[in-house]
Amino acid sequence: MEIIKHEGPGRLGLVKIKEKTFKTPALAGVDFTLSPFNSYFYPKDFREYDFNLAPSIPLSFYTPREIIEKALNRLYEVDYSKFNALYVPVVRNLEYVDEFLENVLSQHSFDALYIGNAKIFVKDYRRFVQAIRIIREKDPNLLLVTDLEPFFYPLAVYLGIDAFDTRSLKLYDFHKKGFTQFSPILWDENTNSLEFARRTIKLVRKALKEGKLRYLVENFFSTQAHAGILRIADRENWDYLEKYTPVQKDTIYFISDASQNRPEVVRWRQRVVERFKPPENVEALFLFPCSAEKPYSHSRSHTLFRKALKEVLGDGVYKIHELILTSPFGVVPREWEWLAKYDIVVTGHWSEEEISSAAELLAKALEKYPKDVPVIAHLDEAYIEIARRASESSGREIIFTPVKNGTTSRESLEGLERTIKELDLEVVAGKEDRTYRFYENIRKVFDFYFGLGAGEAVLPDDARIIGSKMLRILIGNQQTGTYQDGVISVTPVGMQRIYEATKSYYVKIDFDLRGDVFAVGVNEADKKIRPDDIVGVVRDEKVVGVGRAVLSGEEMVKAKRGVAVKVRKRA
Repeated sequence: MEIIKHEGPGRLGLVKIKEKTFKTPALAGVDFTLSPFNSYFYPKDFREYDFNLAPSIPLSFYTPREIIEKALNRLYEVDYSKFNALYVPVVRNLEYVDEFLENVLSQHSFDALYIGNAKIFVKDYRRFVQAIRIIREKDPNLLLVTDLEPFFYPLAVYLGIDAFDTRSLKLYDFHKKGFTQFSPILWDENTNSLEFARRTIKLVRKALKEGKLRYLVENFFSTQAHAGILRIADRENWDYLEKYTPVQKDTIYFISDASQNRPEVVRWRQRVVERFKPPENVEALFLFPCSAEKPYSHSRSHTLFRKALKEVLGDGVYKIHELILTSPFGVVPREWEWLAKYDIVVTGHWSEEEISSAAELLAKALEKYPKDVPVIAHLDEAYIEIARRASESSGREIIFTPVKNGTTSRESLEGLERTIKELDLEVVAGKEDRTYRFYENIRKVFDFYFGLGAGEAVLPDDARIIGSKMLRILIGNQQTGTYQDGVISVTPVGMQRIYEATKSYYVKIDFDLRGDVFAVGVNEADKKIRPDDIVGVVRDEKVVGVGRAVLSGEEMVKAKRGVAVKVRKRA
């Protein structure tokens, strides 16, 4: 299997088997053929199928340890050389699943793994996620097949399943039971379960292609198992989801409580803590609420806030800093507002989880500012509670402006101006502060994508910026990158500087770069790389090309087939 595109562990793939080629997610019995279960006690060689299951023992999910151990010892003796698919009996004691795969996969090669007992252990939410994670991460090129009802397809694909066995669907038709995405079982005399499976898998493929799979998952909550499994995945296995999730480029729609802990949200909060550093010339920090319009600075409310600041401080605005409080991201530095592309249900009601997570992140952000920098909050409603909690936990005093009838009312804006005047802030900024802040706005975006120090590497003080909308960054006569409204690009020269400064986002090879980099040619890759990240292709410590990652950094090293990096520019 060759991976084409990721959204979380879910992936669009291309499988070439014998003379057949098909795309995943797929259906066994529709897109490819799969042999019947092959009993260890009566083994057969089903050569007429695309995937020929190796002999196995049908252990149930609740099989006792002593029986599992006896069965595994027998399975280790099987001659797997004639089979291209391995049946994996998932048992409650998942350490045996891990042991079985380690033993067999270290000695034998397969094209697919069939995950057994899925309809049973899907009811054990935690083990369902853990089992798929254990199996998925063994080999990126293995096709994962299992048997689940069609209403589980979006969630199962999101977690890493590639194909589904449709043979059991005939039983539902026989009993006149049909499916809809809204209800797990619908009694109907005119049922066609296979047709529903076809429609569902087509929808999943389209969602994956358009980067909307997670949105589809949250719209397919037809059983309590869906909610439980996704909650366990988000809260206890967020690192598994995050490392396969591309950094957002389009607007994310947060439609329910299930959206609060999406991997994109957790990643954002991490990067605020790890990759954001305030400008060095900050003499005052202002906290503002978010707005429905993005970027915030284009909204009516933030236009009024910034007008009030300019009215009192003049050019001193180049020596203040702004943090925007929001849900579910928590805190958005002004320099990152172009990167915070999201839409959320706005009702004025905040959950305790939203308030506490935002307050925790704000407290960590406040610790980044010098103690003598005053913090002024122009907030209302739940935003005030967020700031108060952050003040208590960080030990930083926060000055609240008087707000009446909303933060944009005339009285409130006058209160903001009056508070600034009463603080008697002597904020004097010159041309060098304006230039420094202009550079910092760009540097912070590079830091977001590549880590602290990347912005300074691409755009040092002696660099030049030319252009109006699309800004070109040059050091001497060499271009290091471009910037436009939060969208960046990097040249091989710029990537070399980032690599030397941060030792990150690299893919190491030992051959002459002529085109794309295939996974089989990757010697080493930065584990921080996510699908669709900009990466530098490095040979002998020199960046020889820049491209977009197709796989995560870990996958690049494990995979043996497919493109790892689509190269855009060569040095």
